Amino acid sequence: MATLAPRPAALFASWLAATLLIHTGRAEAAGSYWRCGLDRVTVMANGSAARCELLLHATLRYEQLLTELVRWTPDAAIKPLRFYSLTRADAREVMYTEKELDEQARTRSTIRSKYLPDAEFNVASIVDIDGDEPMQSVLFLYGQSLLAHGPTRTYPAWYRLGVANLLNGLTIRPDGTVLLNRNPQFAAVVGESARPSMRFDLPALLDAKHVRSSADFNELARRSHVWAQFGLLTTEEHRKQYEQLAVLMREGAPAEQAVPGVFGVALRELTDEFERGAWRRDVSYRISAPAQSPGVVPAVEMDAAAVDAQLKALQTLVAEIGDL
Repeated sequence: MATLAPRPAALFASWLAATLLIHTGRAEAAGSYWRCGLDRVTVMANGSAARCELLLHATLRYEQLLTELVRWTPDAAIKPLRFYSLTRADAREVMYTEKELDEQARTRSTIRSKYLPDAEFNVASIVDIDGDEPMQSVLFLYGQSLLAHGPTRTYPAWYRLGVANLLNGLTIRPDGTVLLNRNPQFAAVVGESARPSMRFDLPALLDAKHVRSSADFNELARRSHVWAQFGLLTTEEHRKQYEQLAVLMREGAPAEQAVPGVFGVALRELTDEFERGAWRRDVSYRISAPAQSPGVVPAVEMDAAAVDAQLKALQTLVAEIGDL
């Protein structure tokens, strides 16, 4: 299973990378690249036009689902996104810093996806291998960053982490139907013996602002995910209450005061209801296809000069961010 590593002492990292075990073998020869895009999203993908269009469609559907979950308005400021899907050979040349290459050689692991925020646009980059894990992990990183730095940046940690982890490892079918994971697929890297220093019951979860370790971060993310299932995947009433609570707490109201006004019960009673878990029988992990799926412009094959220019731009960005 892939793992994500936030920078130490940061609840929401601005630079994140997903890792998988290395499978040794001869690197494939450089292949052709295709380009497609719509509005603010541009994809450059190795392999075929169909691969390029698939990645574009998945990214657009992910953005659509995220904005619907958090009810962002159409004018919410989201920077343009450049999405790269690279061969292993090209990824080794442009996707990693020297420090990362040394670390991968030492640990016999490899970075399969990276998310790199820039001043003018965001960059998502994956290694083109079989399976959906690189795409799933980079979309999770992308969504987590949008929630942490976009219109919801002042919302409570449980809200940002909860929404991000609802979409952690999701599957997007060709028709736009989305299947959510019952448990988040990607988590922060921790040592084999590391354990959370505390358990986040509902009062502790609602008040959480900072964590001391990656193990605590994972526990906070896990509990935020369960609370988001209760709030966003059960009833419309729960969804409204979940959103109203987030707004009140964003404005500074403590949970003990905000919960009674929103849920009509004391925090202790809501905690009892939540922990009993009877609500789990109402959870739906399937989100139907939208009435209108995002259109996708057909991909076009890139010439060698255009490919070289794009790879050089990614290499430069990786170097700049790696030096920070």
